[in-house]
Amino acid sequence: MAFTLHPKMRLHPTLLFKCFVFLKRRRVYLLTAILLCCVVAAYVLSNSERPIPSYFTSTSEINQECVHPDLFQYDSALDKFYHKVEPLKCREHDWVYTRGGRLFYNQTALKSLDLDQETLRCNYYVLSRKDDFSTDVSEEKPIYRDGQVIPVDFFKVRCTAKTNTKHIFSIFLRNPSYSNYHAHVSKKNGEVKDIDNVKSTATGLPLNVMIVGFDSVSQVAWQRNLPLTYRFMKETLGSVVLRSYNIVGDGTPQALIPILTGRNEVELPDVLRRHKRAKTVDVYPMIWKDFKKAGYMTLWAEDKPIIGTFQYRMNGFLQQPTDHYMRTFYLGASGQFGKERHMCLGNKARHIVPLDYIHDFNTMYRDKKRFSFVFYNEASHDDLNDLQLVDSDLMHLLRSLYDAGVMNNTLLITMSDHGSRYSNIRSTSQGLLEERMPFVAITLPSWFADVYPEEWKNLNINSHRLTTPYDLNAVLHDVLDFKGAKAKYSVQNRSISLFSEVPRERSCADADIEPHWCACLTWEPVELNDPAVNIVTAALISFINSLISDEYEKCSELSLKEILSVTKIKPNKKLLSFSGSRDKDGRVPEFYNKPKTIATDYRITIETQPGGARFEATITIADETVKVIEENISRINKYGNTSHCIYARRDDLRKYCFCRDLVDNNE
Repeated sequence: MAFTLHPKMRLHPTLLFKCFVFLKRRRVYLLTAILLCCVVAAYVLSNSERPIPSYFTSTSEINQECVHPDLFQYDSALDKFYHKVEPLKCREHDWVYTRGGRLFYNQTALKSLDLDQETLRCNYYVLSRKDDFSTDVSEEKPIYRDGQVIPVDFFKVRCTAKTNTKHIFSIFLRNPSYSNYHAHVSKKNGEVKDIDNVKSTATGLPLNVMIVGFDSVSQVAWQRNLPLTYRFMKETLGSVVLRSYNIVGDGTPQALIPILTGRNEVELPDVLRRHKRAKTVDVYPMIWKDFKKAGYMTLWAEDKPIIGTFQYRMNGFLQQPTDHYMRTFYLGASGQFGKERHMCLGNKARHIVPLDYIHDFNTMYRDKKRFSFVFYNEASHDDLNDLQLVDSDLMHLLRSLYDAGVMNNTLLITMSDHGSRYSNIRSTSQGLLEERMPFVAITLPSWFADVYPEEWKNLNINSHRLTTPYDLNAVLHDVLDFKGAKAKYSVQNRSISLFSEVPRERSCADADIEPHWCACLTWEPVELNDPAVNIVTAALISFINSLISDEYEKCSELSLKEILSVTKIKPNKKLLSFSGSRDKDGRVPEFYNKPKTIATDYRITIETQPGGARFEATITIADETVKVIEENISRINKYGNTSHCIYARRDDLRKYCFCRDLVDNNE
């Protein structure tokens, strides 16, 4: 509620020039003159019109074509949809673990189980890719020693042993055994040799690419459920969050395909499973193919094979698409998940498996160029609250890579495909908006801003401009063939690299976003006889009077003289009524939804008496409550000397107070 000095007070060259001319001509003492100039500047500017800080629209620049809602203003209204999740309780120990491509015995586990290590026998079974829908399991291979190299990425381990404890009934007791699936990165020396033969080009950025994504996480949900990760990203990594990022279609494929190909599904060859002559997804121009040609090692990892992005409706890949491909692991290991504790695999939370995998990849090939993309569904697809379980482990991954220096030459994109689609939040107007505004952040090495200042400036500007998955594809192409700020884009370009400035005139139509996916907001006039008008008017006057209540001896109580205008802001009708897609491919929308509206913003302009002060304010009606914030109230006409009675000691009340002695004098 404190008064905030207007930024223009620090940048008023004409006024300062006049002050110094005055100094020279009149030869007044320097300190006195400077103080006088500051007082004049404060008076003039505090009485000038200033733009109202919009409550709903602070995520975007107010003078641009697309203005997105600031959903964090309302997220307290969603408290009922969030709850604390208890930590996972996985098995205490695994008998073995992997590190650096080698398998080791877990001595802590063996001792706690009192196993006779002389009797310990372990074998492993290789999981190998047959196709995108099945996995082969090899014959058993013996594990001869602690620290043995396991030359494959995915395998199952089985062990047996006897206990040291002698028990009278030991002949009836079953000898302890161990069985579990494991994943690590086994260095592919043949592939490394091939990329070493690729001639380096000087046109790209000296950056690796790492993308970590989660299903169904809006900007609000990310900050609520991943607070440790978010804080580390902002405070340590300097991540730039794309506040006005907007989806372009329904579901995960419509989010990831534009990122990976720069096109949408309709523009690409038919790969749908239900069509007899459809091709496999190998025909897609995946960006990782370009990175491979440029000498990068590549990785794609996605859990939940039954709903795989490129397999649920599509034919999947005939050839393994990347050097390291985690679908093989999940096809082999998913049958074990139902036998494990909730969201566990042995002694690990299941989400740690892909996080460890991408960590291994980025450390195993540290001296090589790398492209890696992990997309995780289980922790957030069905219940967004389960994402809380990932927070500390995701932060640990980023911290570990940061401490190891990996982030010093890596472009990191942390992202989601869309907001929640299946939770109760989706039935609210805020939920509809959150679905269209997933979390996306870009992290660059600390040196990037110094070496590429124009591109860094543009990225930060673009964090509040309308951006889409197509733009992320352009960023990835910039890594391979850097054009940077010199690239010429116009509002007609669907894909705009975020290293170039996105035009403020860009609309959803320009960005190829259908109206029902567009989260841009529009103001519409409200009739003065609307019941809401009386509610927000009374709330505003009451709030202003509460601010000056402790100065009633000096300041007059205000009342309404006239309502000058009222508008309200809301998403477009197509968005609000959109209920889902009629077809399996998310191409045919249906519009019969009637969401529960959590909040509506009203912008009202009034004139009060006595004194004729004019105020413009944005007021929110949410859950049958009226919310007024002082920062969203502007005085839009000059108040001159009307607050002289408290001017020197109450700068926070100058724009509200009409001194009583002026009322008496007028009478």
